[in-house]
Amino acid sequence: MDIQSIDILGNSSIGIFGLSTNNYCIIPYGIKPNIQTIIKETLGIQPIETTINNSNLIGLFCTGNNKNLLIPKLTNSYEIETISNLLPEDSQLHIIDSKLTALGNIIITNDTKTIVSTEFTSAEQTQISDALDTELIPKDIMNTTIVGSLIYGNQNGILAHPLISDEDLDFIEDFFNIKVDVVTVNRGTPYPRPGLIGNDNGVLVGSDTTGPEIMRIFDVLVKN
Repeated sequence: MDIQSIDILGNSSIGIFGLSTNNYCIIPYGIKPNIQTIIKETLGIQPIETTINNSNLIGLFCTGNNKNLLIPKLTNSYEIETISNLLPEDSQLHIIDSKLTALGNIIITNDTKTIVSTEFTSAEQTQISDALDTELIPKDIMNTTIVGSLIYGNQNGILAHPLISDEDLDFIEDFFNIKVDVVTVNRGTPYPRPGLIGNDNGVLVGSDTTGPEIMRIFDVLVKN
């Protein structure tokens, strides 16, 4: 596994622009060819280029695991067709019907477990659980609903907001059954996911991420 620093469209908050699992990677149009090459080589996968609701903020609107990709209902028909045609056959696209559209900010998931914002209705929680095919619980982390921004993980570990309580940290570690450690990205930003794109093959961090931050991320997400 490898870790590389990049920016996307001149911005170091790369996680708001992209999403990756082991099976697919989604990025906006207009990324420089050399950056696309780094993305492909680090994550081991050919990126899909698209928009969501004519926006470049792919990582804000989307979330998913290896088997399933969730996008909000506001995604237009051309975007749905583009993503559907380019997703691998073993990954399914699901459109979530909810007034909550920033799915990347309010859902954290892997192939077996999911935590969602408590703002989702019971029916929406069932819809998400069925789409992802995982166990799901609604829970606020750090007394906020943006659980997807506060933690980020792969098969090796989970990164969390540095001010997370011991109670929340222990819960996340027990629920996902994986080690958790706190981290900052992009020179002190406390929200891990907006500064990262990664999978089990490699990790991309925002270009403002410092050497000590990269080493801490490496120890949790890359080092076996």
